[in-house]
Amino acid sequence: MFSLFYGLWKYMFSKMEFHVLILGIDKAGKTTLLEKVKSQYSILEGLPPDRIVPTVGLNIGRVEVSNTKLVFWDLGGQAGLRSIWEKYYEEAHAVIYVIDASCPSRFEDSKSALEKVLRHEDLQGAPLLILANKQVHHFLLSHPRIVLTKRKILKMLYQLMNLLGIWSS
Repeated sequence: MFSLFYGLWKYMFSKMEFHVLILGIDKAGKTTLLEKVKSQYSILEGLPPDRIVPTVGLNIGRVEVSNTKLVFWDLGGQAGLRSIWEKYYEEAHAVIYVIDASCPSRFEDSKSALEKVLRHEDLQGAPLLILANKQVHHFLLSHPRIVLTKRKILKMLYQLMNLLGIWSS
């Protein structure tokens, strides 16, 4: 009898959990994105940009939307740390790949890192969001500007949740 009630309680009150990788080469703005998401969608306040230091290893952020938990894994992007990325692929449900749009000299490095991510078999079929970050600088890509306003982040999360099959608009 206990297991019946426990199962019903768990069904009614549990939340689905999805893991989202935030990848990109160093200094692309991955941790800033994570802190912005955390500050917009949780009661915790994210770090201000001037207090963010390069990630050595991993930063984790948790956000609850509706009946779903999104766990963001922000992995360090230095060349020496990229080899650990694949250890997280198997459990990832989606990937956000961040590119520093203000630094064209690093596009080739970013492209090769992204290609390596896309070739990995554990990520086949996983939704991918490519975010061109830092487009407020004076030398920009010709692509539409992406500004991290609350509305844009909400839209990105909804699109990601649609791709994961969590939310239908």
